[in-house]
Amino acid sequence: MKTSVLVTAANGNTGYPAAKELLRLGHAVRAFVRNPNTVKAKDLEASGAELFVGDVQDIRDLRKALIDIDSAYFVPTYPNVLFQGTTFAIAAREVELDHVVCLSQWLSSPEHPSIYTQAHWRVDELIKNLPKTNWTMLNPGLFGFTYFMTPHVLAQLGMFPDFGKNAPPSSEDIGLVAAHILHDPTPHQYLTYRVTGKEVLDAMAMAQIIGEELGRKIKISPLPEWLMFKVFRAYGYPQIDASQVKYYVKEGALNTWIHQAPSSTVKDIVGKEPDDFRSLVRRYLLSHPIAEQNWSNWWKAQFFMMKVMLTPSWKMDQFERQQHFPKFQHMHLSGASNTWLQRHQIQYSTTS
Repeated sequence: MKTSVLVTAANGNTGYPAAKELLRLGHAVRAFVRNPNTVKAKDLEASGAELFVGDVQDIRDLRKALIDIDSAYFVPTYPNVLFQGTTFAIAAREVELDHVVCLSQWLSSPEHPSIYTQAHWRVDELIKNLPKTNWTMLNPGLFGFTYFMTPHVLAQLGMFPDFGKNAPPSSEDIGLVAAHILHDPTPHQYLTYRVTGKEVLDAMAMAQIIGEELGRKIKISPLPEWLMFKVFRAYGYPQIDASQVKYYVKEGALNTWIHQAPSSTVKDIVGKEPDDFRSLVRRYLLSHPIAEQNWSNWWKAQFFMMKVMLTPSWKMDQFERQQHFPKFQHMHLSGASNTWLQRHQIQYSTTS
């Protein structure tokens, strides 16, 4: 029996492919979006999805969105993971939602210094304790698209930072896994799946693949924290996101991303090989206009680097105090936590 499924963040990186695949599989899909005028939202509507326009942080909107819904793919988005998660959990409990697939985070832990990671852990626990709702957790590591968030620097200046070894998953594969679990949720009840890309690569191997696709040499370049903040600020990325990325860069140095990687989750659940890194380069980098190797783009990259040099680095300590971030004692990066390592070793198998 085909069910009605709510997909939150349906305009997003994993919500959109999940909604598209659920439609292909014959489900009635209600796509929760804030902006119905985006290309993705219009495509979902044209493909047969029902658009629900609202704010996932507003309990009134979520209550309406869950009317006559059997299951959901819940995608909490930064920076309000905890607020969205608690609101969703309240609404799901009220309607006694049958099954929810929740996008979590590989680092999820109550001991982590990142407020994003701590928020994910709290939301996970809320979802797992819903009395009438079955659940499945998806725990990807560092997403594939994050490697291409500085396209000017990478494509035209050939500078690629070392974020450690990883088997980066594609957003599309994560969405497909969510859709296929919701298509037949019973075998996946109360399981947590590690979603990865096809193979583990180090920065040198990634740089070589990027260089082959761009037709130019890519070198591994150190990216000190102060310079990373300047680059992110020049691109206009939110300061609060950058304040948490600093911890994930440190996790890469500890090789946290390769623990239990690569997994066979995508192949076992979707029936396809996971996307490899070359596919990610083509999808996320070569599609960007700045990737074309010409003098115009080279000059654009030079002007961007001038902008970076003139952009002041963020004062993160001051910002975090102003934001009233909680300060806990004895926090540990996941890759340096025996508790986290032991729990994940026991909890996860090849596919889960």
